[in-house]
Amino acid sequence: MTIQKTLQKDSVLIGQLELYNRLWKEQDDIWQKAARKSGLPRTSYWILYTIVVTAPAPLSQADLCENWYFPRQTVNSAVKKLVSDGLVSLFTQKGSGNIKYLRLTPKGEELAAAYVAPLVQADIHSFSAFSAEERSLLLKLMQQQLTSLKEYSEQLWN
Repeated sequence: MTIQKTLQKDSVLIGQLELYNRLWKEQDDIWQKAARKSGLPRTSYWILYTIVVTAPAPLSQADLCENWYFPRQTVNSAVKKLVSDGLVSLFTQKGSGNIKYLRLTPKGEELAAAYVAPLVQADIHSFSAFSAEERSLLLKLMQQQLTSLKEYSEQLWN
C-alpha cells in the first residue's frame, strides 16, 4: 500500500497524529528557546536541567546517557565544555570507584536560576493544572504510545 493510500485510509487518525506531533514539537521549542536564551547548546541546557531537578541526588554522566538517551560522546563533550566554562564541577564519592558526578558551580547555579528554574516552575505550574488522575493517564498513554512506536520502529530497518 502506498503512503498516500495509507494516509487516505484513516484521515482522522493521521490528523490526530499530526496534531500530537506538532504539539510535541511546540513544547520542545519552548525548551529550545530557553536553551538559546541561556547561551547553552541544547544538551548542555538539559544537563543543567537534570542537575537542578535531581538535586541533591548525585548525577553521573552515565545517568545522563541512560535517562535522557544522549549519546556518550555528546554528554562527554558537553560536560567538558560546562566544566571549562566554570558552570559545572566534577567530584567523586567514597565507595563509588572512578565514577565522576556533576554539580553546579556558583556560576552554574546563577545561570540555572535565571534560565532553568523559571521554566521548571512554569512546567510544574502547567502540569499541576491536571488532576493527579489526569497526570497519571497522560503519562500512561504517552508511555503506551512510545512503547508501541519503539516496537514497530525497531522492525523497520532490521
